[in-house]
Amino acid sequence: MRITSVESTELFAESGQVVRVHVEAPPGEIEVGVTGPGVSGAARTAARPAEVAVRADAAPGTRIPIEVAVTSGAHEAAATGELVVAEPGWTVWMVPHFHYDPVWWNTQAAYTTTWDTAGEVSQEFRMDRQNAGFDLMREHMETARRDPDYKFVLAEVDYLKPYWDAHPEDREHLRRLLAEGRVELMGGTYNEPNTNLTSAESTIRNIVYGVGFQRDIMGGDPATAWQLDVFGHDPQFPGLIAEAGLSSSSWARGPHHQWGPMLTGRDLARDGWGDPSGMQFPAEFEWLSPSGKGVLTHYMPAHYSAGWWMDSSTDLAGAEAAVYELFLHLKKVAATRNVLLPVGTDYTPPNKWVTEIHRDWNARYVWPRFVCALPREFFAAVRASLTSPSPQTRDMNPVYTGKDVSFIDTKQAQRAAESLVGDAEKFATLAAATTGARYPHAALDKAWRQLVYGAHHDAITGSESDQVYLDLLTGWREAHDIGRSVLDASLGELTARVDTRGDGSAVVVWNPSSWERTDLVRVRLALPPSSGTGGVRVTDPERGELPVLLENPEYDEQGALTAVDVVVLAAAVPPLGHRTLRAEPVASGEAAAIGWTARDGVTISNATHLVEVDPARGGCVSRLQDVLLGRELLQPGRVGNELVVYDEYPAHPEFNEGPWHLVPKGTAIGSADAPATSVAVETSPLGERVTVTGRIGPVRYTQRITLWHGLARVDCATYVDEFDGADQLVRLRWPARVPGALPVSEVGDAVVGRGFGLVDVDSGEHPWTLDNPAGNWFALSSTARVRLRGEDGTLAGDRAIGIAEIIGGEPRHLAVALVRKGVTSTCSRAPGPRYGDLGVDSNLPDVRFALGTPEENPFVAEVLAAADPAYAGLLRARLDSAGKARVWVPASESLEKVWVPSADLTGPRALPVLIVAGEGAVEELVADLDDAVIEVTQPLEPATLTEAPLDDYTIGLVNKGVPGFAVDSGGALHLSLLRSCTGWPSGVWIDPPRRTAPDGSNFQLQHWTHSYEYSLVTAEGDWRAAGLVREGHDVNHPLTAVQAAGHDGELAATSSFLSVEPADPSTPVGAVVLAALKPSGNPLASGRRPGAVDGVTLRLYEAHGGELTARVRTSLPLGDLQRADLLERPRSPLQDATVTLTGMEIATLTAALTPPIPAPGGRRTGIALGPEGEPFQPVYTRYWLNNTGPAPAGNMSVAVHLSRTDLAAGAEPVELAVSVASGLTEGELSGVVTLLPPDGWTCEPAERPYALAPGGHASVPVTVVPPAGAEPGEYWLRARTSHEGQTYEDVTRLHVPAPLSPDGTKSAAASIGSSMDGTETGVEGPGSSTDGIGSATAGVPFGVVVETPRVTLAPGASSAASAAIEVVLRSPARTDVSVQAQLISPWNTFELIPEWNTGVVVPALGEARLRFDVQAPAGTRPGRWWAVVKLASAGRLYYTEAITIEVTE
Repeated sequence: MRITSVESTELFAESGQVVRVHVEAPPGEIEVGVTGPGVSGAARTAARPAEVAVRADAAPGTRIPIEVAVTSGAHEAAATGELVVAEPGWTVWMVPHFHYDPVWWNTQAAYTTTWDTAGEVSQEFRMDRQNAGFDLMREHMETARRDPDYKFVLAEVDYLKPYWDAHPEDREHLRRLLAEGRVELMGGTYNEPNTNLTSAESTIRNIVYGVGFQRDIMGGDPATAWQLDVFGHDPQFPGLIAEAGLSSSSWARGPHHQWGPMLTGRDLARDGWGDPSGMQFPAEFEWLSPSGKGVLTHYMPAHYSAGWWMDSSTDLAGAEAAVYELFLHLKKVAATRNVLLPVGTDYTPPNKWVTEIHRDWNARYVWPRFVCALPREFFAAVRASLTSPSPQTRDMNPVYTGKDVSFIDTKQAQRAAESLVGDAEKFATLAAATTGARYPHAALDKAWRQLVYGAHHDAITGSESDQVYLDLLTGWREAHDIGRSVLDASLGELTARVDTRGDGSAVVVWNPSSWERTDLVRVRLALPPSSGTGGVRVTDPERGELPVLLENPEYDEQGALTAVDVVVLAAAVPPLGHRTLRAEPVASGEAAAIGWTARDGVTISNATHLVEVDPARGGCVSRLQDVLLGRELLQPGRVGNELVVYDEYPAHPEFNEGPWHLVPKGTAIGSADAPATSVAVETSPLGERVTVTGRIGPVRYTQRITLWHGLARVDCATYVDEFDGADQLVRLRWPARVPGALPVSEVGDAVVGRGFGLVDVDSGEHPWTLDNPAGNWFALSSTARVRLRGEDGTLAGDRAIGIAEIIGGEPRHLAVALVRKGVTSTCSRAPGPRYGDLGVDSNLPDVRFALGTPEENPFVAEVLAAADPAYAGLLRARLDSAGKARVWVPASESLEKVWVPSADLTGPRALPVLIVAGEGAVEELVADLDDAVIEVTQPLEPATLTEAPLDDYTIGLVNKGVPGFAVDSGGALHLSLLRSCTGWPSGVWIDPPRRTAPDGSNFQLQHWTHSYEYSLVTAEGDWRAAGLVREGHDVNHPLTAVQAAGHDGELAATSSFLSVEPADPSTPVGAVVLAALKPSGNPLASGRRPGAVDGVTLRLYEAHGGELTARVRTSLPLGDLQRADLLERPRSPLQDATVTLTGMEIATLTAALTPPIPAPGGRRTGIALGPEGEPFQPVYTRYWLNNTGPAPAGNMSVAVHLSRTDLAAGAEPVELAVSVASGLTEGELSGVVTLLPPDGWTCEPAERPYALAPGGHASVPVTVVPPAGAEPGEYWLRARTSHEGQTYEDVTRLHVPAPLSPDGTKSAAASIGSSMDGTETGVEGPGSSTDGIGSATAGVPFGVVVETPRVTLAPGASSAASAAIEVVLRSPARTDVSVQAQLISPWNTFELIPEWNTGVVVPALGEARLRFDVQAPAGTRPGRWWAVVKLASAGRLYYTEAITIEVTE
């Protein structure tokens, strides 16, 4: 017998800490004794290894030598060892969950229900033990039913609502589990959105729909934002969820790269878990937003899948050992003696060991406890032990930089739709409040839900497969079109109330912003018939005749002008109001020239800017001058507006992942490398422009820069006319000259500093490019600065700061003060690991704040020891004389020199350090930050700067849905335009046949025409002085003009409905922004019927980082304003229609609305301002099988479902059931379910009335009897009900087999339900159960003929400007079948296809024709795109080959 090893553990039994003794001895009991200084324990055990509980009278961490003696009969053994005294009281909270993506490489249908039958490709990439959403719901609930110790988490509405509606029989069980604390609804959001690519208002609606369903409809109490997999986080997110009443969050991506510090760069099977000790702050911390609000947060250092892998253990002991190993790692970074261990991963069923561990482990050990638990139990335990969590305002970006540009039109469509829907909502609210028009609740609700659905982190990010990309485009298209139609209808109603009397036509210009605006507006004017009309005169009654640009004319046969685009500069348009201009036709002889006039040269200018291009260098900008200051804005010798094409790897060289990474090879070519094909300068009464064309590698391009008289911005457009690249990235580059400036970008209703990008790296050597996502704009500027002066007041210079590390002390107030000015910070310990190693951290800081004296803060001592002794002397002298001090210790080298690929900036002199020491010193610094300038006075020699002093100037770039950017350390601004990636899941297609772009390429390669609009904004001062928030808002929310005939009206020709402005007139315009104006409440999100608009909600935010008082002025009949939370629950009344906002704060205000007063003459039309239902009826209630995103219009508050989707039917009756369920939370839901069998078949019952209480449901057995001698084939049984003007339908396909031939095989007539591509449908037997057969195995039972494989259009009014795409469907089914048809096309084609979403009923054994009109209005740019017709028939899907759409000159 011998002792092989002695192991000190962190386990505790009732009698003390456990020592494990590994013994080689015959089976049987042995006696083990452990002794040492202050240590004793003994045990008699047959277990191997033997475990002995010992008592130790020493502090945790103390190392004590011990002696171990083992006896077994006459045999003895002895050994020495070491006891490391452990800390009792630890608990590992094992949280069963499954991560669910509604879309990614697989489709919505497969991920929700049909994965098992979704075809070969869907199985090819499926991992072991991954199941569809409905199966996961059933498995986890059934486990909880069987095992009283099992608890689990549910989250996304993407699967919760479909299951809730389709399986109402499980509602009671779910509610019981909620009441018993066995299940927790997580997220408080609709899904896991990538909030750094959407507006803050879209994020708010995500929360509204998440909480509305989880709390109000399901009856849960969501408290934790469960954002496991999102690719970085918008800095405002913690403040938003706090405003919604959530108290915590948990996620796995943000402060560190990829999968976190314990997995990134490691093979788990080969290398084991990594050490998380390099984290600069605990896993539990207070996550704070720029508004200063936040929540307790848990970061998952070992990823959200950490605890799942024990499922593969062969026995319980192995599973327990795996959890114990994770505990030993995770406890190192836990803020308290509580560890959260997520037990689950993507689409996983219940872990087979979790409750066995819960029971067995805790029966053997007192500490650490291993508990099957819910997140709320973990957070409650943390709160009980942690009174002051570490405050963190760290920017949790960038993560997966490819997301900002892959499938770029996902981002462009989202931004455009967000802007349209937001503006439509504002004006629809005004119209409903003042005209009696019916507010379009259902339409705008559907638009917002489509935007929320598309915001998912595997949707808008472009990380999806090709088929999923096409499906998602339909959601953005629907939101866009709803926004456009509601905006047009609302402005039409409002314009009808404007007094438009006067000469000619009225042009009523509407302003969606909450401040007065002067900006361009374009309107298409229809002119009265006149043989002599040759132009248009536009006048402003207050300003006289205006300069006008006329474009895209149409003429009648006599040559008279009949229609034309009119562009004018509309001045002083009131906030959320209008200004009426007059437009009159003028004779040909009096009319100004139509269009632009060419002139020689390569330079254009206006009062603010001069632009010169160089034809020899690709037409790039060789001069950009601020005319007012006489300042050149480009770096000497370099050119701007240059296209740069970077070669990329197909997938990341280290991580083998594709579209969500940027993976440059380090090689690139620029458009300045070759001469331009053409350069043209043109002028008009409104401005000057230059247009260049050229080619660079795979890109043929057109670029246009326009300088408008009266506007200070530089408007630009780049058109990628052709692109045929693969594994290439296209960026736009502007090498700006602003010495000392740093990157700054708008995020969700806030502004933060960002780090420099590493745009030219080879990602095979240096994995991280540090590109970031921006909101409306990014800039080279400063968020805040340190101003250094000599003791005599001499200015040494300003040092911009953007990203900070705060080391030691009590940093919360300083962190909040900094982030309100846009400086994010990581608060770390001293001593402890430093922030700034790109091998660990997802971003880098540019400055450090060290709080305390050298005696209090070891880092201060380290900095002073590494610096000139003068700094230590200065600090001591200041402390001795004043009791407090600020000392600036510059970095040893400039930021540009040290900010390099794979940089490590953790050294004490790598970055400048501001030492703040002494009582009251931090408080003084916080107060000093009020003007975003930190004053530091010290002798001139120690006051030196390592880099050039900040040049107080800003160059910003405003984008329209092109968020990806980088500013390199030399100051060049880069905007990511386009990316082609062949890495997986590029080209993946689930429902055969696989489709491609017309040239045969994957859709991910982007081989079609693309358009990008952006604007340069330059100004003296920082981004606040430049008005970038206002400019970014205005560019993305243009003025809209409505042509109107003359009529009287109760509204003056120029007036405002509502404004939100700073109460202090000296505060700049744009410092407070009205982000939303809407009817109060969110009825459809919470299961309530919408009614008349009886109140309004305003969402506004402070945009400049300083406290202000905002005043609301309105002509609306409102009651007193109240402050409310994000969910519009009132908090406190406001006085004098004013609200005080802290820096970057988002506020929600509500007010009751007096019923609208009828207009003079009783003009109250009650017109609907938007569609009130789906365009194609009946509505298929298993909408997820059609891959169409969220629930149909109205949010489907009634659901009717048949229990089978496909059934084999013979001579005998067929049994199934029909259910009807209410999604309402108040009021009875009543109606009739009608069952529609095939002709000649009978059904019992034929109909069934229902009256359901809120949340109630009913189920009825159904018997279907086929007629004698029913012909072989497919038949449809339909269950229908109607509600709120829509008809809802579910379908069971009944399959009658053909008789067998004499040889026992099926006859030819047996090929029922053959799909479009010839595959055979799946058919269920009467006893089986499923939630949907379709997709790849079933197909759509039609023959499909695309009669228009190519469409070519010429813009204008001729017949060549219009065409049609026609598709013929032929059905072998023996009943009529319904088909939803959607013409899918990329973002830039939305205006070409006016009606894209329709449907058709194909008669039994007959055919039907679909027609989609295509048009190219005057002014349409040439280009080549594609369209695919998607056909969906009760869950069977088919996509046609891509149809080419080409617009010629």
